[in-house]
Amino acid sequence: MNILVAAGGTGGDLFPAVAVVEQLEKLLGNNLSVVFVGNPNRIEATKVPELGYRFEPISVTGFQGIFHKSTPTLPLRIFRSIVKVRSLCKWHRIDAILCGGTYISYPAGIAAQQLGIPMMLLEPNVLPGKTNRLLAKRATSIILAFEQSKRFFPSEIHHKMLAVGNPVRESMLLTLPEQASSAARKQFGLEPYKPTVFVFGGSLGARSINQAVEASLNDFAPHNMQLLWQTGNNYTPPGNLPDGVVVKTFIDDMASAYAAADLVICRSGGGTVAELANVGKPALLIPLPSAANNEQYYNAKTLEEHGAARLLGNDTLKQTLFETILELIHNPSVLLEMSVAAKKLAKPNAAFQAATELIKIVSKANT
Repeated sequence: MNILVAAGGTGGDLFPAVAVVEQLEKLLGNNLSVVFVGNPNRIEATKVPELGYRFEPISVTGFQGIFHKSTPTLPLRIFRSIVKVRSLCKWHRIDAILCGGTYISYPAGIAAQQLGIPMMLLEPNVLPGKTNRLLAKRATSIILAFEQSKRFFPSEIHHKMLAVGNPVRESMLLTLPEQASSAARKQFGLEPYKPTVFVFGGSLGARSINQAVEASLNDFAPHNMQLLWQTGNNYTPPGNLPDGVVVKTFIDDMASAYAAADLVICRSGGGTVAELANVGKPALLIPLPSAANNEQYYNAKTLEEHGAARLLGNDTLKQTLFETILELIHNPSVLLEMSVAAKKLAKPNAAFQAATELIKIVSKANT
């Protein structure tokens, strides 16, 4: 079985597709061949080869607005990307295309339709992205993270939608014993039994979150808290950090970072909210205001409505972040309620179910 994967741009869009591929490997072993396509300047260009998969760059980029300097050449880049994907499909005798849902998926989706190759879409958000809405009618199967997403698609294609959850890698599904939190804190150089806040802004970082955290850095220790802070590559923290603050540019071992945390502060992309549910961590969610469809707001709102998280506005973050942390971190009963609510939203078998569905549509196409 030969699979082409079109996913990336951010870790939240790449790793659900990786999770499905990992399940395919468990199911098919050496009978699986995988090639990824993506942007040569984004996370997939480094992470995919690190994970041991073949990576092929394509020139497509996202739409930046009608007056952006890249817009006039966008049709040509889309065309070239379609041609490249078609060539890869023929050369590798691709049996199915797995699309992660961002702009990277569009050329692959068009190539799939042109070549008559089965295509699966992954939709990690409550509010579907523009690319998935464009490709939905062409798709063979669509994996939804949320049942509510169906209402944004035409009713005539609901039969090919499976609301099984957002695929999460097995490394994020570890059931850790209670003592693992203290061990994880020691791993990051933190005190083992002090209340711990974990802040991250995704693989690229989040400027507004970083700035709000920096404004409150000296307040953590006096309130008997410590901080694990992943800043991302686009931010330089202050040189003199207070005691109890550990800064990392990027954290590969997210399972341990979650295990160390009593409270998580982050954006609310589809991959992130799925991870929070699976590890059962209470969170303060700050939706990315520049998200194309405001999809992060809908993700955060869904978790808040279920009691698993609090939603904070990006514009007022400096004024509200620390006071909300303080309200929750020393209130273990509330944190426990949020944790239980998060766990109820978990769908740990999503990657396996998506992989099984992909095998099914390939088998059906070949009969």
